[in-house]
Amino acid sequence: MAEPWGQVDNSSADLKAALRERFLREVQEPRVLDLFCGAGEMYKRVYAGKVAEYVGVDRAKVHDPALCVRTDNRQYIARHDISRFNVVDLDDYGCPWLLLFAVTEKAGPGRLVVFVTDGLPLHLKVDSAVTHIVSATERLPKHFAIPGAVRFYVPMFLTMLRELERRNGLTVQSAYYFPNQRHSVYYWALVLEKRERAAES
Repeated sequence: MAEPWGQVDNSSADLKAALRERFLREVQEPRVLDLFCGAGEMYKRVYAGKVAEYVGVDRAKVHDPALCVRTDNRQYIARHDISRFNVVDLDDYGCPWLLLFAVTEKAGPGRLVVFVTDGLPLHLKVDSAVTHIVSATERLPKHFAIPGAVRFYVPMFLTMLRELERRNGLTVQSAYYFPNQRHSVYYWALVLEKRERAAES
């Protein structure tokens, strides 16, 4: 029998696809970096034939070796120039906040749309101790326990976005989200504007 809060591949798939279709219009000539491409559900539903470029990355499995790279996504970000991509898909089951910081640090100037699947609420439901990244963005002691912490998930995410703006020289133009039925996973569409780096003297 499945665990009651177990991972289901592409849960809420119809809504996730609709979210991507809606916000893909925010950029011209979408160039997509799909960092949890897996079996290609979102590629088939949304990206195939509709974008200027698509690269999928996944450590476990890829849906098309001609389009995808099977490797750790953190290593891919560290080793490659990703500045040409204006759409990034982070369809993770865990908490991809650190990856979001890494992606936006290396992103090129201009508009960037990021889709985030965030499983942090599930962690907060079963463990009241905040994660390392939450303790950093909220300026809380490590392993600080907040009873019923999941109630504060959205404010935590918005605090993280403000830190993202401060660190990586960008502006959050819009942030749209919805939860799954159990409120254990949240789906976000972020429209960001990355500023040009000041020329070094």
